[in-house]
Amino acid sequence: RADAHQYNVRGLRKDFVTPRTNCDVHRSIKLCPITKLVMSTPQVQRLKGLKQLGTTDQTYMCATHTRFEHSIGVAGLAEQLLEEIRERQPKLNVTDKDIVCVKLAGLLHDLGHGPYSHVYDGSFRNQLSKAERKGSWLGVDFDSTIYDNLPEVKKNWQHEDASLEMIDCMLSGLGLAIDESNLDKPLKQIGHGVDALAFGIWDRSKEPERHIAYDTDDDESMSEADDNDDELYTGVLPPELVLTSRDWIFIKECVVASPLPPKGVSHKGNNARGQFVGRPGRLKEFLYDVVSNRHSGLDVDKMDYLARDTLHAFGVNGIADIIPKLLEKACVAWGRSNDSDSETSIETEDDHSNM
Repeated sequence: RADAHQYNVRGLRKDFVTPRTNCDVHRSIKLCPITKLVMSTPQVQRLKGLKQLGTTDQTYMCATHTRFEHSIGVAGLAEQLLEEIRERQPKLNVTDKDIVCVKLAGLLHDLGHGPYSHVYDGSFRNQLSKAERKGSWLGVDFDSTIYDNLPEVKKNWQHEDASLEMIDCMLSGLGLAIDESNLDKPLKQIGHGVDALAFGIWDRSKEPERHIAYDTDDDESMSEADDNDDELYTGVLPPELVLTSRDWIFIKECVVASPLPPKGVSHKGNNARGQFVGRPGRLKEFLYDVVSNRHSGLDVDKMDYLARDTLHAFGVNGIADIIPKLLEKACVAWGRSNDSDSETSIETEDDHSNM
């Protein structure tokens, strides 16, 4: 591999027991090596400083929970929901890679939120637009020329647009990039970081024997890599377990619940909607409704924030108590809508439970 010799790359960190994290809403959430790696990136860690409910803690003082907690909760619920569906409806052929991709979409869906979450998206940006037009902010002169050298904001910009850009930035920080010309190949290796061929789903009992050759003239760096070798998955994954460029496009599509917009266009203002690229075809279209449900609006994102917000604001845990029942009864069913002859959707009705 040319890129393995060009860059110093590493595998994912090993877990000698099934790692979990505690959660005040869902009690315990299962993690995996790739989830832990993505969680450790600056883009995800940034969410620890963003309050889920903005300034609500000025009234409800315990509502200080963050987007980080919420995102981990959404990721955990996404995994649980798809595991339930796979067990109940094996003919849908939900794969481990499908589950990991949707789980990562849940973890990354809120990366683009600004300070104080929706306060930034709404009130702050509206006031900023007024300040630019009037030339003043709260009675103080406002100089809009400070933005002259910055990229122009997309029309109809939403925080989801920033999430898509943050995902690309996160991958770049890991030395990786989506390669749209080779969708079904591993991510493109663009720098030092995680090996594209080791960036996927690891099973300790099936670890490959092949090892990455670190290519560096720095003896100290080589020694450090050797010392940590017993803590890393240093093999190259089988192709079916590596997350490809198509998989990462799928993750991004799950974040916005639509095909990706053209460059420079907001997903909200995308009138030329094409076909899904990540998981094309009707049989797996239901996967796009796990994190952001286009049909009913009932998805794991809302399940988590309704449960988490009521717990922290009011001290009530009732919503969290019914989530396991919703997940247990979930199934995929065929339905009809005004703009489609037939489509799949996720239901919780008992009369669909044998499908």
